[in-house]
Amino acid sequence: MALPFIDPNSFEHKFVQTQGIKYHYVEAGDPKGEPLLFIHGFPELWYAWRYQIKFFAELGYRVLALDTLGYGQTDAPMELHKYAFKSQVEQWVGILDILNIPKVTLVGHDWGGAFVWRFGLYHPERINGIISVCTPYTAPMPFYMSLEDIVKRVPNFAYQITMADPATLQAADANKEAFFRPLMSAGGYTHESEIEFTLQEFSRTGMRGPLNYYKTHRINFDDEISTLPNPHQHMIHLPCWIITATNDIYLKPHMSEGMEKYVPRLKRAVVDAGHWCMTEKAEDVNKLLKVAVEDVLERAKETKVNVGTKASL
Repeated sequence: MALPFIDPNSFEHKFVQTQGIKYHYVEAGDPKGEPLLFIHGFPELWYAWRYQIKFFAELGYRVLALDTLGYGQTDAPMELHKYAFKSQVEQWVGILDILNIPKVTLVGHDWGGAFVWRFGLYHPERINGIISVCTPYTAPMPFYMSLEDIVKRVPNFAYQITMADPATLQAADANKEAFFRPLMSAGGYTHESEIEFTLQEFSRTGMRGPLNYYKTHRINFDDEISTLPNPHQHMIHLPCWIITATNDIYLKPHMSEGMEKYVPRLKRAVVDAGHWCMTEKAEDVNKLLKVAVEDVLERAKETKVNVGTKASL
């Protein structure tokens, strides 16, 4: 059952330029509140977080949600390397600098989840903590694995080979309706107006940008092996949460087993929903996120106190 329709135009839309790239984002809530940055996945938009944006804005947070590179009203550059983890994380650090946000709490889903974990590797000093919805943390690999090799280990990632195929780009751009409608209408929790808005936004620059994410494996590996060569650099010591979805067919809950080895301050929650849980079970997800955000900020505060105490001894 769908929740009440939220008009995309009811949000405050803004733009910011970083590294020559124009980013679109929405902002809501108290400009002086604790900043939360929401990062969407594929094939989504900032709008994937619509129920969460409203919820946290009403609680007094400063809420920001990006269209990530290649999506919606954000630029879609031709250079593939700009879509890689490190490049986009650096772009987002630039956005935080421009917006005068020294530290932020990150919330990501799907590809957005993968990015917030990498943000934690490349710039932990800019983060209070990380909350990933569905997406587990995977440490950088000591050797390169092609997408085909990854699929041999994780068969439910087979769809990613299709997404990286140039024929998929051609087919998706030729008929966006056929590509999006089955994904968005399943379960009956998405309004027709929301589907129409999504189709309209993806018509701006097409599917090349979003599908580029599936072509960045080699670039991501090269960045990580050169920037994060030592295993101790693969640890994330920030306060973190993962919220798994029981019926997620893409990022199955068991894939997060053993994360504590690399994320020792990890806490967990489970929502009885599928992959698109933020809309399917928005109220349940909001309750879990509220607990997670409050916990992350409290533990981040304790960390500052402990660090300050040690520094004064």
